[in-house]
Amino acid sequence: MPEADDVQIREMTVEDVPAGLSLCRAARWNQREADWRHFLATAPHGALVAEQGGLVIGTVATLPYGAFTWISMVLVDPGARGKGVGTTLLLRGLDLVPEGVTPRLDATPAGEPLYRKLGFAGEYGVERWLVGTGRSAPKPFPAARPLEPSDWPAILAMDVRAFGAPRAALLRRLGGEAPEFAWVLDGRGGLRGYLFGRHGHVREHLGPLVARDHEGARVLLQSCLAAMPEPPVFVDVPVAQQAFRMALPAAGFEVERPFLRMHRGRLTSPGEPSLIYAIAGPEFG
Repeated sequence: MPEADDVQIREMTVEDVPAGLSLCRAARWNQREADWRHFLATAPHGALVAEQGGLVIGTVATLPYGAFTWISMVLVDPGARGKGVGTTLLLRGLDLVPEGVTPRLDATPAGEPLYRKLGFAGEYGVERWLVGTGRSAPKPFPAARPLEPSDWPAILAMDVRAFGAPRAALLRRLGGEAPEFAWVLDGRGGLRGYLFGRHGHVREHLGPLVARDHEGARVLLQSCLAAMPEPPVFVDVPVAQQAFRMALPAAGFEVERPFLRMHRGRLTSPGEPSLIYAIAGPEFG
């Protein structure tokens, strides 16, 4: 799709972070400055902006994970929507994915038709569950414990198995910035599961949550909730985790909206979705 004469696409820099945050606020998205800086630190040449009249009106970001690259943060200023800016940014973002590497993303229902036209296929559905400040206080589950430095080797090994690629930089960032959301569950034979989370502009976001079984996932989530004060929280849960999802209403959660995890081309490293009870978020995979 050709670019409009007065719209320029260029590489995003740290100086553009405030503009990216303004677009997030206009879209009522949850990201904060630390999230934008993570994209730029992980892939310094992997994010683009659309600029018109000296103002940033759109963004796209990519996160390389080895065999696949995550496409994220396709944002367009409300006043510039419907003019092809978002599609142009998406196509230019896909051009940043190296040959032989699979693009992946989490699509909203509104975006899914476009992604399918571009050759993306669905992997599995994800639901965003949220709980507000009026939730009842959950009972503590002492079997889960806060993360300790010695847990990292087991966590990173299990995460590669579940996610399909290493993402140590993301997990270590989450553990450092929000240690109150970093929980570990021990089991027979070693690590049974772990949970991370991050602070958001709108809500706290819990995930990724990876566990051997749904009961372990429930213990991790409830342990974290029991230690939290009352801010609103959301968690993005794969639809296939039926037993885990059935327990969420009792903890005060309700479904807000769906996503669809998608990829284009051959997916050689799908991971083990059966181990994933909450994703890190549509922007991170």
